[in-house]
Amino acid sequence: MEILKPAELLLRRFLLRILRFVVKRGRPLPRDLDCSAKKYLFVRQDRIGDVLVSTPLLHALKARYPAATVDFLLSTNNHFVLLNEPLVRKRWVYERSFASAVKIILALRKEHYDFVIDLMDNPSATSTIFCALAGGVWNVGLSKENAYSYDVVVPLLSRRETHIIDRLAMLLTVFGIDPADADMNVHYSVLDENKRFAAETFAKAGLAGKQVVGINISPGEGTRFWGTENYQALIRWLRSAFQDSPILLLFQPSDKAVAEGIAKPLPEVILSPETRTFDEFSGLIENLWILITPDTSAVHLAAAFSIPSVVLYVQSNKDLRVWEPYGSRSETVVTEVDDLRTISVESVTQAVERLTMIAATKARIGRHPAGPSVL
Repeated sequence: MEILKPAELLLRRFLLRILRFVVKRGRPLPRDLDCSAKKYLFVRQDRIGDVLVSTPLLHALKARYPAATVDFLLSTNNHFVLLNEPLVRKRWVYERSFASAVKIILALRKEHYDFVIDLMDNPSATSTIFCALAGGVWNVGLSKENAYSYDVVVPLLSRRETHIIDRLAMLLTVFGIDPADADMNVHYSVLDENKRFAAETFAKAGLAGKQVVGINISPGEGTRFWGTENYQALIRWLRSAFQDSPILLLFQPSDKAVAEGIAKPLPEVILSPETRTFDEFSGLIENLWILITPDTSAVHLAAAFSIPSVVLYVQSNKDLRVWEPYGSRSETVVTEVDDLRTISVESVTQAVERLTMIAATKARIGRHPAGPSVL
């Protein structure tokens, strides 16, 4: 979540009010426009998961228009997600400061983009400013409060009933791409060096060739931390139910002490090594049989790698659908209050049992079904 200094917040609000009256968008898009060799800028400056769920649009666009030039505007929070993505020419990194914004806007205007595409499905002051000032011929975005900054406004599907990827996929229709005919699965490629890191980690721990159950405990605090006792109870159940499946405990470096506390009375649990980069962490995820995790970017990595997953969600706002794994086998366990600890261990073990009945297939499904049930 972005935390702004009061002065920065006031400045952005002021700019948005001014831009509403100053920015005059609404340039019509010719029906016969050839989109094949255009320059595209995708704006996605928020979180890691936001970038991962945007990768289907990138791949669909490049599959249809191989000669297109595609750049991304990212932030220091998420730019590394596309570090290994060969379809992206340039990654602009916004450092969340006024000076950085001015520097990037000046550079963007020199690029003369044909399309600037806002990938946010909720109004963002930052993306509004970049769209308004980037100098693109056409700005494209979903219908919402900051639609005044777009030339082409795309209908926003229900945020309650429709998966985030299907909502974003509507943007492709502007370029003559039918999402129903495109591969809308999440994409992520692990560097070869981190594939080796994962293989060596599994070999040293005696995990190679085994059906490893991964449990991601991060974030290790706040409303999305399930609790030490809950994780320990789940691990004991897993060891009883799946005796041939080792358990790998995954964590962010900042949560190492929490992970060690969970594993202390459970010597059979294997702690993952500290991962220095997101790509190292991704390499470990790629080698799992099943992943159990709270709602983090690991959810979308599991989808990218077709790893079956059990995901724990806080859904205090029922008007917003959770971002469950798209196109991969999963079970979702949801609490309607703002505390993941209210999810019972039994609910999670039941979800694991349901998942393991189909996990061996590791088969993708076509379009994502109706939203998750509350357990």
